[in-house]
Amino acid sequence: MAKFIDYYTILGVPKTASEAEIKSAYRKLAMKHHPDKNPGNKDAETRFKEINEANEVLSDPKKRRTYDQLGKDWRQGQEFTPPPGGGSGFGGFGQRPGGFEYASRSSGGQDFGQFGDFSDFFRSMFGGMGGAGRFQGGGETDFDDFQGAGGRNLSQADMESELRLPLAEVLKGGQQALAFNYRSVCPACGGRGRTKSRACPECGGAGQVTETRNIRVNLPRGLRDGTRMRLKGQGRRSPSGRAGDLYLTIRITPHLDFTVEGDDLETRASVMPWDAALGAEVSVPALDGAVKIKLPPGSRSGRRLRISGRGLPKKDGSRGDLYVVIVIDIPPSLTPRQTELFHKLKGAA
Repeated sequence: MAKFIDYYTILGVPKTASEAEIKSAYRKLAMKHHPDKNPGNKDAETRFKEINEANEVLSDPKKRRTYDQLGKDWRQGQEFTPPPGGGSGFGGFGQRPGGFEYASRSSGGQDFGQFGDFSDFFRSMFGGMGGAGRFQGGGETDFDDFQGAGGRNLSQADMESELRLPLAEVLKGGQQALAFNYRSVCPACGGRGRTKSRACPECGGAGQVTETRNIRVNLPRGLRDGTRMRLKGQGRRSPSGRAGDLYLTIRITPHLDFTVEGDDLETRASVMPWDAALGAEVSVPALDGAVKIKLPPGSRSGRRLRISGRGLPKKDGSRGDLYVVIVIDIPPSLTPRQTELFHKLKGAA
C-alpha cells in the first residue's frame, strides 16, 4: 500500500489555510527549491516535486476535499488505502491531474515534465494517467470557449486535464503543435478487461489502452493561471464513434524572475548602495528582454517602480505593467579604498 503524505506539512500551512495562503506558501517554496536555482542538487529536485504535488492537491478545491476526507487521524508514514471511488473520479477518465507539461524551443527546450512525477499515494487517490510532451512549433486548430467551461457536465467521451505553460509561452501565444499520450477505456471490452471468457486481446486485460495524439492549437491572448479551455473533438471516441471534447485548465509554471499579479508582473532589481543614493541607469529583467530604467536618487530598498506595457498580454491586445522592486545589495567584499570611503560616509552621517 502507498504511504500517506501530509501535503499541509510539505507546504508548511495549517489545514485551515486559505487559497491565498496556500498559493503564497507554494510560490515561496517553489522559488527556493527550483532546480534552476539548485543545479545538480537531487534533494532540491525531490523537494520541488513534493511541493508541486502538494500544491496540485491543495490548490484544487475538488482534490482538496477528497484528500481531507481521509480524516484528522492520518499521519505521514502510515499505510494508505484509497477511499471508495478514488483514482478516477476527476474528469471521469482517471487522468493524471498534473496534466500535460510542455517546454518550447523558444524557451531553450527546458522540459518541466521531468518534475511532474507524482507519488504512489497521489496516484492511489487521483489516478496515474495522462501524458507529457513538448511544444513543437506551428499549428492551426484553435482553442474554443476558453473563458469558462466550469461546472459543465462532461460526457464519457470528454476528457479533462491541465496544461502547464512556461510564462514565456503565455507572452508569446500564437500557434503551437502539441504531442501527448493519454489512456482511455478500451473500446473492445468497454473497460472490463475481458471479452467473454478470456482476457481482452486489445488491452491485455488492463481495460485501458494508450493513445498518442498530435494536435495543433492556437494559444489566444489573455491566458491566465486557471483559464479553462475546450478543444472540440479532441477527446476520446465513444462507442458510437462520436469524438468528445478535451477540456484543459491552464497552469502557469513558476518563474525564477517574475511573479504574476493579474495582468501585471513583478520582479526584483539589485542595486548598489551608491546607485540607490545618487540615482543611476540600471538594467532590469523583463519577460521579453532586459530594459533600462532611470533609478531616482534616494531610492530605498523596497521601492516599487512601474514600467508600463511590459506585463502579460490582455485579450484586447494591450499589455499589463511590469513592477520592479528595488533591493539594495552590498558587495560581498570591499577593497581597502571602498572600506575607507564607507567609514567616511558613516562619519559624515
